[in-house]
Amino acid sequence: MKYLFGDSTESPLQIDFLGLLDNFIDTSVRAITLENTVFDLKENIRDRRNLKNSVLDEMDAFLLTVENAIAGAVSRSKEQETILKYAEKSRGFLKNFIEEGKTKFSGEIFQEIAEFEKKVDESDEENRKTLESFFISDPIPIINKKYTLQATKDGYSSKVMVDCEGEISCAFEIASSEIPFWDGHVKAFDFVRGVEIPARMKKPFLKKELVPDIVSMDDYLLSDLVLSGKELEVVFRKRLDTTSERFRLKMNLGDLAVEVYHAEENGVEKNIQAVPELKEALNAFRLRELGEKIVEQVSSLHPKKQRLEAIYLNGKDVFEENIVFELMQKVAEIFAPTVAEIKKRSPSEEELSLKAEDETGKRSEIYLNKSQIKEKLGAIKEKGNKLLETLGIN
Repeated sequence: MKYLFGDSTESPLQIDFLGLLDNFIDTSVRAITLENTVFDLKENIRDRRNLKNSVLDEMDAFLLTVENAIAGAVSRSKEQETILKYAEKSRGFLKNFIEEGKTKFSGEIFQEIAEFEKKVDESDEENRKTLESFFISDPIPIINKKYTLQATKDGYSSKVMVDCEGEISCAFEIASSEIPFWDGHVKAFDFVRGVEIPARMKKPFLKKELVPDIVSMDDYLLSDLVLSGKELEVVFRKRLDTTSERFRLKMNLGDLAVEVYHAEENGVEKNIQAVPELKEALNAFRLRELGEKIVEQVSSLHPKKQRLEAIYLNGKDVFEENIVFELMQKVAEIFAPTVAEIKKRSPSEEELSLKAEDETGKRSEIYLNKSQIKEKLGAIKEKGNKLLETLGIN
């Protein structure tokens, strides 16, 4: 499918941007409404805590006032010896009564707070799902992806951090088991066969000189991986346990830089390039080939991202900091230049227009009424007006 502006000029952004914009509007209204609910709930929590502290302080002040009054009455009594006995009992009774009241009142307040906090968690979870449905389709330009894989009993725990334009980052879980290659543990030969690494120096039988001990990587299992842009770090183990012999490869696929570390069984890692003979025997080009094949297979994981674990704006957790509105404003800023271009090329002042052209050359119109956008954003009042202003829709 090919997309054009309303004046039939080809659109540089070959997507149904108006469908994306409409989705953004719906997501913003839902997400900001949920965040407003969270603000109200947290205000209730603050009010209940303030009330608890205020009432407890008043009860303590009341007890102190009564105790002082009792002490004063005793000191003025002409029958202090007799009165003192009753005064002590009265003081003890009142103190116990006040302490029991404080405990009961505090318990009731804490129960109310717990219920409010539960509702906050429920609203945040619903909002997480709301933002997940929008950001999982990569609606804004991606700057970098950072994949992490770690071997589990049956396969791999896989995640990706997607860094986007506007200092927005999304952390997703990945359903790696849905891809045949990653459904189970993989070995080095699944990427490239015949990769060898000089692991250590050894003394051959009946010889005096040490020579490199060349180890085939074929049957070593991938246990850990981090891929960020061109930077790759991967660990292959003889067995999937922390004590087994292992190789750690660090490489920058933008050049030929490769670092190789080796650890014996129950041993610590050593840089094999620190030994001149091992460094000379290392085939960096072969390792680069392995790295490129690993990157190729890891890249296939991106379409299988699923659960949104967290979302960040300028390094801040959107839910912890309650900055969902700021997040949607940032997305609106990113969308604004495209909206402006569509507005400029739309035949009608009342709507935004695009055209879709299929492979046969048949065209259809896609349009979004400005009044429809305004009506939807009106539900979130002032915040909706700010989004309209940021998008440049008036």
